[in-house]
Amino acid sequence: MPVILAWSFLLLLPFGRSSELPVLIMAILGGVLIWKHGKQAVWEGGAKTFSLLFLCLWIPIVLSVPDSLWFTKSLSTALTYPRIYLAGIYLIWMLREDLARQRLLKLSAWLLLFWVVDALIQAVVGYDLLGYAYPERLNGLFGPHSWKLGLTLAMLSPIVWEYVSRHGAKWQLALAWLGTVAVVLLASNRESWIVFAIASVMWSWTYARRLDFHPVKLLAPIVLIVVVAGVGAYQINPKIAQRVDQSMAALDFSYEGLNTASSYRVHLWSNAVTVLENHPVNGAGVRSYRYAYTKYAENNDPYVSPDGIGMFYAHQLLLEVGSETGMIGLVGLLAFFVIFIRAGRQLKTEDALSRVAWLGAFVWLFPLNTHTAIYSAYWSLLIGWLIAISSVRYPSADPR
Repeated sequence: MPVILAWSFLLLLPFGRSSELPVLIMAILGGVLIWKHGKQAVWEGGAKTFSLLFLCLWIPIVLSVPDSLWFTKSLSTALTYPRIYLAGIYLIWMLREDLARQRLLKLSAWLLLFWVVDALIQAVVGYDLLGYAYPERLNGLFGPHSWKLGLTLAMLSPIVWEYVSRHGAKWQLALAWLGTVAVVLLASNRESWIVFAIASVMWSWTYARRLDFHPVKLLAPIVLIVVVAGVGAYQINPKIAQRVDQSMAALDFSYEGLNTASSYRVHLWSNAVTVLENHPVNGAGVRSYRYAYTKYAENNDPYVSPDGIGMFYAHQLLLEVGSETGMIGLVGLLAFFVIFIRAGRQLKTEDALSRVAWLGAFVWLFPLNTHTAIYSAYWSLLIGWLIAISSVRYPSADPR
């Protein structure tokens, strides 16, 4: 039952806010665990690491509330954010046994493979298995009005590779990797391309070390395949070609070129810096960037809508955290990275599920990229789910 509950979060992820239901159930059960076991549940082994990571993010959120430019939204975010922590405590406690982790890895990998097959059918036939038509970007089960498949699969792909590498032949692993890269490419999202590339390099490096041969021998053909696939996709798919051509504008290193290549985000980032300069301590308030943006935007700013609402978030992790939670948030994020990276270095080869969960969270959080909103429900829940699972098997992690 605990494994099915943990897995159901991924199962429901493509379908709107339905994934909140298993999180709510796990949060209630996590609260019961804390009530029964107290410090043992929250401050021993991996639970201690998870608790510290949560506090690094949550305390700045709380401190951004008092003078927030959108007080009600900031307050509701601060009050509901602990559900991620409570659900994580439940996951850490219930996944202590090897068999539970193995089952969750297996179920998750097969589910993600189904996502890949469904999306590839959509790419070839024009409709996926649920009847969703091929929209502007390939998006499979996520439906025509959501562009989350590419980035979600990019960060979760190591789960597939890890499972297939341990239970399948090498040709099956190669096929699984080619399937995931095809879907991520066709999703036409440059953020997901970068996330996928980092995940591929990092996972392949550890996989090669596990096989006891030099990682370059594995990475070299992977790079060659990516280049060939990229050139082919550029020639065949006009959407990918448009994205690549747009990115190439950055090569002239001018403001206009960088702004065009980043989909005019340099202008957006400049505004985020202005917000941070005017709200340096605790930011403009978590989730209130849309109002902070308009407050400091120039006349006729392209990101300000007719109803006076600005861009919803800064599209870059450091600038989003800084503009919405100030220097307190940036210090908390720095502490988060220090703890998170140190914890990841302690993971062992046999900690299969924990290692790929850690990798999935890390590649999304990698700061040298554009980002979707870390404080939004979808991404905060998914990252919290991954970090909790990655915390299960640190040394002395089993709270007995």
